[in-house]
Amino acid sequence: MSQLRRDAAAPSRPWVERTSLLAEALNTMKRHHVIAMLARIFYNASDELIAEKLRVSPAEAADFCSLAQSQLRHPSRAQMLRDVRDDSGEGALVIDKGLRDLIRSWRLEEMFATPCGQCRSPIEASGSPYGNVGRPRRYCSNACRQKAYRARRRSGPPP
Repeated sequence: MSQLRRDAAAPSRPWVERTSLLAEALNTMKRHHVIAMLARIFYNASDELIAEKLRVSPAEAADFCSLAQSQLRHPSRAQMLRDVRDDSGEGALVIDKGLRDLIRSWRLEEMFATPCGQCRSPIEASGSPYGNVGRPRRYCSNACRQKAYRARRRSGPPP
């Protein structure tokens, strides 16, 4: 009878409890401040893009991001978030169900995600545990990638 053992050299993934504390803390802040901060974190949006989507100046968009970060460090919210933080030292970002629901309800993907090259729907973030590795995606699915390939083939070779 063989026993399954974990390889000591293999990196262990941190144990993360899924909670809604982060979404609760974000809901206590001003919406445009949170949107600006999340757009910068998740979609790597520039101040100009954030300003365009929120209809403010780029300087105000930068202020919104810094204000949101400052508000998260306030003791009233920091106490809520102490249970959520990841102590593994790997800098993992926890996206829990509450935060996903918040992102969907505020339509952040539609505002800041890169559009698909074929159908123009927003491309979801990869969610890789190693961060953004390789080239960024151009199409939302393999079906859209295949449609774009067939359209290029039909149009003929470039002159």
